[in-house]
Amino acid sequence: MMLRRPAYWRVIVPVLLVVVAYFDVRVGAQSWPCPEKPVEPCFKHHGRLSSQNGIALALWLIGTTRRVGLANDFMQLPPAIQRYLVITSPQHSYVYGDFEICPLEPDTPGHLRQVCVVGAEKLVVENLQALRPPFRLLSTWPASKSQQR
Repeated sequence: MMLRRPAYWRVIVPVLLVVVAYFDVRVGAQSWPCPEKPVEPCFKHHGRLSSQNGIALALWLIGTTRRVGLANDFMQLPPAIQRYLVITSPQHSYVYGDFEICPLEPDTPGHLRQVCVVGAEKLVVENLQALRPPFRLLSTWPASKSQQR
């Protein structure tokens, strides 16, 4: 005797898959706290987030010669990113992606501008010691069409 699955499973399973995929993307796209009110409108730019001595966190705006300093508190960054920005860790890395940047002071040529990052997506991690090849932080990438089926 063959058991039949109820017809509602054909509806529930795809809906659950879409909800899980949406939740995964939303976790990666969560907003980061900004310590001050921006002085200009926020904008999105592709960049490289890094940590170093001196200026704790800096973001190179790819396609320019500009670097901006992040006013974000390190401990309030998403944990998935914090682990790659600890200088003494063997996982110390550059984090590339599309960052939502809010200027905290007017732009002055020749000076490091303070900004805060309120979100990021499509993040790629490149280990500085080349212990592993660059990889995507999947929770920050939109679900592909094959994952949505």
